Amino acid sequence: MAEITIKVEGTVVNTNTDNLVEVSETPDGVNFVLKGGLSVNFMDPYMPSSAKQIIKNTADHMKGKKLIFEPANPKRPAMISGE
Repeated sequence: MAEITIKVEGTVVNTNTDNLVEVSETPDGVNFVLKGGLSVNFMDPYMPSSAKQIIKNTADHMKGKKLIFEPANPKRPAMISGE
């Protein structure tokens, strides 16, 4: 089963892709909504819209793959892992 990793500084959230309900852009960042009512809200008022779109599009179109999200990294906010 594929998994999702969300990394922000020293905090890491791991879950499988089936638990991801949606990723949405917010005016001040991006919000990951997981099953069971858990929500991970990354807030950065200066986050570029392009980084938000990369995160959202990766989550929406790469189901079943191992995904790593680092929203604080503007150069690579989302990555598909080959592992």
